[in-house]
Amino acid sequence: MRRVLLVLFAALLLVGCANMFRPRAATTEQPPPPAATERPAGQTQPESPKLAEQLARVAGELSDLQNTVAKLMVSSRQQEDQLTHLQRRLSELEAQNRGRAPSVPGGFAPPAPAQAPITSATTAPAEDLYRVGVEKLRAKDLDAALLIFYDLIAAYPDHPLRERAQFLVADTLYGRKDYRGALAEFETLLAAAPAGAQTSDALLKIGLCQRALGDREEARRTWERVVREFPESVAARQARVLLRS
Repeated sequence: MRRVLLVLFAALLLVGCANMFRPRAATTEQPPPPAATERPAGQTQPESPKLAEQLARVAGELSDLQNTVAKLMVSSRQQEDQLTHLQRRLSELEAQNRGRAPSVPGGFAPPAPAQAPITSATTAPAEDLYRVGVEKLRAKDLDAALLIFYDLIAAYPDHPLRERAQFLVADTLYGRKDYRGALAEFETLLAAAPAGAQTSDALLKIGLCQRALGDREEARRTWERVVREFPESVAARQARVLLRS
């Protein structure tokens, strides 16, 4: 019995020693490999010089395109304003023409005894229309003068007096500070008679209209054209003074 107990005791000791010296399984997890360093928020990859050059070129082209569009919009608005002004003036003059007929004022020139009265642009000679229009201007009856000159322009577009009548219409509007309307009339005169006797004076006044409308650079270019194309004219002398001011 004692021997059996000794054997059991020895077995228990052996089992305990075996547990003590058994290698323990590693339970600690291996730390994950270090993650790639994250880029701070807001920091971007440096651009290559070639990409930066392309972006700068595209930005410049976009700016040029925006400037071109803005100029086209301004030009379109000016043309629309001129067209509106001409339509309004035409309506006013047609209404006045229906209400009265111009007549030759006394004292301007000795009337011919057998001369028929002037009744409309389709029956009155261009010379008579111009003469009466000038007399209306001298009498400060500007609306009547404009009406008569417009009649002359419409009825006799190729007559030598048409150029002078057109200039007087434009100059009258300029005197009324209707700079946009005057500009349209002066430009119409240049289109109808680009090498006429009034060309230099019309260009000088076009520059004045442009300056009054706020386009000083365009006005300077117009006056430079007067000096370049008509250097000996009175208009050129006036343009040189304006260019120096």
